[in-house]
Amino acid sequence: MKPFLHFFILLLIILSLISCNLYTPFNTTGSDLDKLEEAQKCLSDSNYDCALEQYEKLEDNTLKQQKLCQTYLSRGGVTLTVLVNSLNQNSSKMLPNYAQKFVPWTSRKSADLDLAKTHCVNFNSLSNKEEAVLLKTIALFSHCAIRMARTDMFQATHVDINDCTTPNAQANRVLSAVDIGGDSNGELVSGSPGMCKPDVDACASDIQAISSADLNAAGFTELAGALSKLLSIPGITDSNTNTVRRALKETFN
Repeated sequence: MKPFLHFFILLLIILSLISCNLYTPFNTTGSDLDKLEEAQKCLSDSNYDCALEQYEKLEDNTLKQQKLCQTYLSRGGVTLTVLVNSLNQNSSKMLPNYAQKFVPWTSRKSADLDLAKTHCVNFNSLSNKEEAVLLKTIALFSHCAIRMARTDMFQATHVDINDCTTPNAQANRVLSAVDIGGDSNGELVSGSPGMCKPDVDACASDIQAISSADLNAAGFTELAGALSKLLSIPGITDSNTNTVRRALKETFN
């Protein structure tokens, strides 16, 4: 199967599971099935809070982590269009192109994608299915991308490098290397605000946590290729924040 077709078909399956109940309960009482059905009713009304409440009650932990992972991704802005148009690119520009899809940044989307990362990583640790590898990868890229997207709206200064609340004076809803900011070394200096330290460090950790071997084994060669190109940028997963900030700027080239 061609890599893109493989990627596309599995995405359709994953996203359909957010809105459709295709599971059989794993316990004989049927309680998980009841909760899934209630969650489906909630999603039919676009009531994510209600659906998430039902998923939190699921007794089967693998199923619970999967459904929470999918739902938080969906509420965080990860749609089929976003995935197909952005993630399936064998290019280092995949990451900034993906981050652009989360502009304008909101605290709600950021919080949802924080939770998506937690539950998708948990699901991957409990399952050896191809979709678990893909969901974990999507969640990690999304977790970094939403932080890059924040820079179009808020940046940090050289004085408050950990603070992500300084308004970006050049905000225009078009993400660029200038928004990631810093000087030629990636350092935040006077007159050169940019991406705050916690967000930069989170991106480095996210990229490092994505496995090329797992992606290739699952057949997602385009994503594995994009990851390889990201990792070829010097310092992209460095422990030094300025080095990573400089590397993130290079992804726009």
